[in-house]
Amino acid sequence: MGLYLKSACVLCGDSVAKTISLCEPCRQDFPILEGACQQCGLPMDSSNEHNAICGQCLKIPAAVDYTLCLYHYQIPLDYLITELKYNQKLTHAAILGELFLARLLSEKSGENLPDVILPVPLHKNRLIKRGFNQSLEIARPIAKQLNIPIGLDLVRRKRQTRTQTDLTAVERKKNIRGCFEIIKQESLLAYDHIVILDDVVTTGSTSNELASLLKQSGVKKVSVWSVARAVIN
Repeated sequence: MGLYLKSACVLCGDSVAKTISLCEPCRQDFPILEGACQQCGLPMDSSNEHNAICGQCLKIPAAVDYTLCLYHYQIPLDYLITELKYNQKLTHAAILGELFLARLLSEKSGENLPDVILPVPLHKNRLIKRGFNQSLEIARPIAKQLNIPIGLDLVRRKRQTRTQTDLTAVERKKNIRGCFEIIKQESLLAYDHIVILDDVVTTGSTSNELASLLKQSGVKKVSVWSVARAVIN
């Protein structure tokens, strides 16, 4: 058994002796997402619990083949993500990455793992302003433990878009359209299965735009891993 330095839980301040600064009671408060659509990650009504795909995806199939989201985007998880993105709390990225890794190790076999992880790219101006890509920081512990490369040279965001936070589903789709481009086509040839990693999926517009671009470039399978799934009412 490894020895861990004691630290304080980022949510309640209690002492913890773990690899991440999150106590077990606070972790138990995270709203686990169950019964979600396997294609878009949208929570489904309990009456559809025997269906793997939601009605919307059956009607209009997405470019994404599979989506795994851990939690609902609710308190206290939304606090961790907001503090990470806007207050530079990089410790929170390590926590979120370790939580996702634990889920993968407990539920996924090696044959389902991707060939490469693609963190959703930020435009260079936003990256300079923020100082880091939160999706990349969340991906680091996952990639290291599973020995999966991170694809930093696959796709870039060629156009700076408005923040998606206050946009409707229709506006999000229009806002993100055509904003990504492949950096090197030949770089994709080594990968049959790419997973897009994002902190929060809301409408799926960003991940679907990326997945469409990747599949047009010859990638056979594109999945999405996300810490949280939000819902626009």
